[in-house]
Amino acid sequence: MYFSIFLHICLLFLYFQVLIDWINDVLVEERIIVKQLEEDLYDGQVLQKLLEKLADCKLNVAEVTQSEIGQKQKLQTVLEAVHDLLRPHSWTIKWNVDSIHGKNLISILHLLVALAMHFRAPTRLPEHVSVQVVVVRKREGLLQTTHVTEELTTTTEIMMGRFGK
Repeated sequence: MYFSIFLHICLLFLYFQVLIDWINDVLVEERIIVKQLEEDLYDGQVLQKLLEKLADCKLNVAEVTQSEIGQKQKLQTVLEAVHDLLRPHSWTIKWNVDSIHGKNLISILHLLVALAMHFRAPTRLPEHVSVQVVVVRKREGLLQTTHVTEELTTTTEIMMGRFGK
């Protein structure tokens, strides 16, 4: 049992590292280094640079935003641009401004997988990656938990099929 848990943790770490390495490779000329997905992507700054580089476009947003409102406005603009790219390919959008800004790692991973597939990242994402998410809700003064399996990747053929040739 412990070996199985250890193996799953190692595979998930590998998955994070593949995405981090891809982002860092894309943004090497910008001198941006991502170390931790949720801490480095939540405010929209790195996502903006990533999208601009991948899509060869320039987004009309402030370069640096300090306030939470400014960060969310910037993130909204970036995510709208991502949605415009992915919408024609029927990609299920599993993220929003609040989840990304709230550092929801599952939402960030869904976003990055969609971008990696859309832009045909020159790296192979591990197939059949899923995580168990524990959802805790308070009802009538009691905490209730449910377990949800969140599928991050299926097979490369299925994921790439969304974008055709």
